[in-house]
Amino acid sequence: MPIQQSGNITPGHYALWTANGVIGDGGAPPNQERVLGALNASFNDTNDQPVPIPRTISVFCLTRIIVTNASTSLTTAVGGFYSGASKTGTTIVAASQVYTFNTAASIVNYPTLTAGGAATRFSAANLETIDDDYWALYLSLTGGQGAAATADIFLCGYDMSGGTS
Repeated sequence: MPIQQSGNITPGHYALWTANGVIGDGGAPPNQERVLGALNASFNDTNDQPVPIPRTISVFCLTRIIVTNASTSLTTAVGGFYSGASKTGTTIVAASQVYTFNTAASIVNYPTLTAGGAATRFSAANLETIDDDYWALYLSLTGGQGAAATADIFLCGYDMSGGTS
């Protein structure tokens, strides 16, 4: 039977028959690491920078953070990631983390997760809401680059929303 609708399934999601001859998006496969949130961050700004995570992800754990696509060599930027603004909550990456490995846009860097960052089940119990649609984890640099500098941040982990919160 031919498919009766056009469109694309979200990359990495299952296709699901929703009606006779109709395919819909079946969601992400369970137990698959994926990007939970992303931000093009300033590595010269020492103010809190929230990395938004959709509230449709109600429970998750982090497996890694990726920093890539640096606009310049990050020779002096230093800082960490936290579950709360102003360096509060769970420390996910230590404040002493350096980004000197990010010397070019093509470099991929994996900041070291703290024990708390790697072993915490994040949910409404320990996340801040930045608006009706998003939670946040925060990049908070203790020292900026000293000149304009950006890089892409990707929070990766497991969406455990199918369980209880």
